[in-house]
Formats: sequence, structure tokens, C-alpha cells
Amino acid sequence: MKKQDFHMIARLEPFSFLLADELKEISSQCSSETHKKGTILCIQGTTRIKKLYIFAKGSAERFFEEGGHRTLRGKLGEGDTFGGISILLNNHISIRTLELTEDSIIYTLPSGIFLNVCKKNEYFQEYFTNIFGKRMQNRSYAGIISRQMKDRELSLPFLNQPVMRICSVNVVSCSHGTSIKNAAAQMALHKISFIFVKNKNNIIEGIVTDNDLRKRVVATGYDIHRPASEIMTSPVESISHDSQIFEAFMTMMQHDLKHLPLKDDQGKFTGVITDKDLIAAQGESPYLLIREVKQAENIKEIFNIQQWVPEVLFPLIKSGARAADLSRLVTALSDAVLHKIISFALAEKGDPPCKFAFMVMGSEGRSEQTLKTDQDNAIVYEDSSDKHQAKANHTYFLELGYLICTWLDKAGFDLCKGNNMAKNPRWCQPISVWKQYFFRWIRSGSPEDLLHSSIFFDFRGIRGELDLVDDLRAHLFHSLKGWLGFFRNLTENALYFRPPIGFFRNIVVESKGEHKNSFDLKRAMLPIVDFARIYALKHNIKATNTLSRLEQIHAEGAIDKKEFSELEQSYNYLLQLRFIRQVSCIIDEGKKADNFCNPKNLSRIDRTMLKEIFKRVEHLQQKLSVEFIGIV
Repeated sequence: MKKQDFHMIARLEPFSFLLADELKEISSQCSSETHKKGTILCIQGTTRIKKLYIFAKGSAERFFEEGGHRTLRGKLGEGDTFGGISILLNNHISIRTLELTEDSIIYTLPSGIFLNVCKKNEYFQEYFTNIFGKRMQNRSYAGIISRQMKDRELSLPFLNQPVMRICSVNVVSCSHGTSIKNAAAQMALHKISFIFVKNKNNIIEGIVTDNDLRKRVVATGYDIHRPASEIMTSPVESISHDSQIFEAFMTMMQHDLKHLPLKDDQGKFTGVITDKDLIAAQGESPYLLIREVKQAENIKEIFNIQQWVPEVLFPLIKSGARAADLSRLVTALSDAVLHKIISFALAEKGDPPCKFAFMVMGSEGRSEQTLKTDQDNAIVYEDSSDKHQAKANHTYFLELGYLICTWLDKAGFDLCKGNNMAKNPRWCQPISVWKQYFFRWIRSGSPEDLLHSSIFFDFRGIRGELDLVDDLRAHLFHSLKGWLGFFRNLTENALYFRPPIGFFRNIVVESKGEHKNSFDLKRAMLPIVDFARIYALKHNIKATNTLSRLEQIHAEGAIDKKEFSELEQSYNYLLQLRFIRQVSCIIDEGKKADNFCNPKNLSRIDRTMLKEIFKRVEHLQQKLSVEFIGIV
């Protein structure tokens, strides 16, 4: 190698980390290659990388090709390297394709020499693994690599596919004045279960379905010669035709719909997705399980419903479904079960004596449930100036809370070990008492008090008169104004939960007990959850979901784009590992789900990613400490 070439390499990271003698040894092993523009040096998932490429002159593009499209594209130029990550973390198989975009001169270092240098120099190796960790912050990159390594033929998970793939594009409509009889005749002619109704400007204003005909016409004897517009559902709930199946699924669940129209960018209806489309497209769809809950006619049909969830989620996890989507699915099921149980409980106890709302806290309050979760709930109800009525109200709601919590336990939602449930008299109170709770926690609560009450700041109304919940939240934010001591106490608690990373950047595990050699994934996620809660409360953000909070915190300018991206992707990555672990517990090990993960059972890729995440969480905890405690 020429002297000027040696000096060029010596200036580049990570070669600049090495001693002069090590650099001389490397330079003696380097070779020079010349390649023409358009040459493809490596192909993703196919080429075995035998050397590290160091660009001396020219340029190239690295990319991942999926479905004929190039993704994860990046430019390489003078001084850049290629192949180090593939050698270290992917068994020498190229992770991406490398194509030259100019005539190029490239120095190459044999992989064996490269690995020896890595073994001797921690900083040299970390240069490559840290770059990989940063790229892995993009979950799509991790998913692509995971699919490439485990199953090259794996298609997109069902719920992540475009909704247009399974929808009906047969959009049949009638005019505003068309009779019910004629509208039904058109539905029969086209063999569909719905018809759109257009106004005089030819714009769709409503939808009539089979269900509307049964309930609003046949059951009531409604005149079939009247206009169909009189029995239509309006306005029409819809989603973009570019949405994923998952978004259609969640919209239909949340609004209890069997027909969901699709719109293009100009607002034109382009198709409809139905419950039958979802069921036909995926036999084990979560839709079936939630529909079964909603159609249950007695409480016994709900009992043990939770045991079926792992079977439904397993194929989704196996095919790479996103963690946040899985969590929303589990939360949707939990909400459906809770709604149904409350309905059965109200039917048994009779009409409530006054306005009330059933609230959930903790992970369910944040809409972040996994397969291992217990109950965290409460009841808030109207105040009464009459002492006898107030006592009667408390008795009623306490009995209601006991019934709901008992049935939830039988449905597979474990009782809370800390007794933070609506069957506990302390958490079944009129709104005035709840306001006192929050006022006391904020104004005079110690860090220890807040340690036990922090889940209550993630409350969400699930059933009843939700204006009571809105009133309570307004009181919460009003009480927070000017009380910096509260945020100091909350931050001290948040800093108690440190990422499980040791002094030498190793993952810290339990040294004894049932979970020896493992670490708690839920505990590892707590710093991110706490971070989002503290900043959300400071900025009067009403959202309780961690990712929604982070997004709004970023919008407020409290964190920059880089911090937001790192937190979002880190949270999703840890949540994904939790789901994988929990399903593995239930299906593979035949035991209850837990959150304990043995790092030795993870791939080198996952271990590298975890270390990168924990480093970033440490930096964000420092940000918390400086802002709310004043300690660096």
C-alpha cells in the first residue's frame, strides 16, 4: 500500500482508534481493487462477505430490495466502509446490496484480519456495532433483517397489508329519494349487504346495511315505501384506502362497525371492507375473538376468554407484526371484555343511583396491555349532599366494583396484588374524594407516596359518564400548576429504575432465584414510560398512551426529533421482545407469561440493540435529572 494511502486510512474512524504498529500490520494486509460504475459487489442475503471494503475513491449505494422496491437506501463515498456489520452480526452474509454508482477504487481487508482486530480492540468493534444499533432504531430495518435471517419467503403479516387487498370495490349507491324497497332490491341484485345513499349533489351522505333493514324496518314495521335516507347511518365512518388492514380492524372494533368504507385522497369512496372480509382473509383473526366477546349472552361465555389470546397473537408475532399494534389488539380485547362484564354487572345490580364512570389505570389506562397484566381499576361517581343517599351510593358502587373485579379475575385478568381495584373502598369514591387524592399527592405527597400512586396518573375512562373523568383530569392539571416539588419527587422515583446495563456495558441479570441469569423487560421499559408521564403532566398533555405522549411532547418542543425517534423505536423494540417472551412462556413452556428474558437466548443482533437502547435511555434520564432535580 502506498504511503499516502496508509495515511488516508489512518485518519478514518475507526482505524484512527488503533496504535501505529496495528495500523502498519493492517496496511500490509490490505489490497486495492478497481471496479466500474454499475458493478454489484454484494447482494443482500446471498453474498458471503470475505473482506471489509474501504472506499478510497468513487461512490456506491447500499440498499435493501423488497417486492421490487429499494428501501433503506444509503450513499457511500470516500472513507466509508461496507461489510463490517455483516461479518460481525450476520454470519458473513451481506445484509444489503452494494452497487457502485461511479468508477471506484476500494481497499479491502480480509475478514479474518478484521475479526482479529475487533477482538483486540473493543472501541474498534463498537464502532461497527454502534452504527448497527443506530440503524436498528428503525424497526423496519430490524424487521427486514429478522425476516431475511429466519424466513426469506415470509410475506407481510396479515394486519400490516394494504386494506385494498381484501376489500370489495363494488360500490353500489342509490339516490336520497330511493325507497327502502328499491334500495333493498339493489342490494339483493348485487348480492351485497350494504348500499350507499347519495344526496342531490351526488355525494355519499349515508349507508344502509342489512342490519338497518332488520332493526329499523322489519322489526318495527316501518313503511318500505319511505326513502332509504330515513333509515341510513350518517355520517359515514371511513378510512383512507391507503391504510393497513390493522387500521380498518381497529376502527371497526372501536365503532362497532360491520361495514367500513374506504376513501381516496379526493374523498371519493373507492371500496368497502366488511367483517366477513376480515374473517374470510384470516381464519384465526382477533376479530373473531372480540366479536365473540361482544355477542356473549351470559357471563360464563366470558370466563377464561384470556386463555385464547396467545393462540390468536402467536401467528401475528411469528410473522413480524408490530409490537404497538399487538398491544392495541390486546387492549381492544380487554376493553371489550370489560365493557361486556360491566353490562352484565349492571344488569344484575340494577340501574346505578347516580352518574358514575369506571376507570382503568396502569398499563390498561395507557392502552399498553400485554399478555401478563393484572387489574388496575377504580370507580368515580357523583357527589350527594344527602348523607343517607351518599352512603347508599357508596354501597351500590362498592358491590358493583366487587362483582366486576371478581368476574374479570374469572375471565383471566388477575386481581391486583396491591389491591388497586374498584372493589377496594379506597378506590371507589365520589369525585370530590378523588380530587382530594390528587391534590394531596401533588401538593404534599412524598416520593414514596408517588411511587405507589403513579399508576393513577395514567387513568382512562372506560364506561359510564366520561365527563366525570374529564372533570377529574381538568382538576389534576389545575392542581399541578406551579408545584415543581411534585415533578422533583416524580423524577426521583423515575431515576430509581435504571436500565439494566453494567459498568462494562454488559446486560445486568438476576444473580439468584427463579429468574436467575435473566432481566425484567417490563422494568427495563419503565424509564421510558416514566419519562413520557413526567413530561406529559408538565405540558398538560391529556393522552395517557406512552407513544402518544412522546409524540405530543415532541410537538411541544420538549424533546427534539432525534430524542423522539430514539425513544419511540426503543420502546417498540422492548415491547416486541416482551410479547415474544410471553407467548413463548405460554405456548412453548406451558406456563404463565412472564417478562424475564435471558440475554444468552437472544441473538447477537438483539443483544447489540439492547445495549444501544440502554445507553440512550441513560442519556434521557440525565436530561430528566438536570431539568427537574438540577443534578448532572
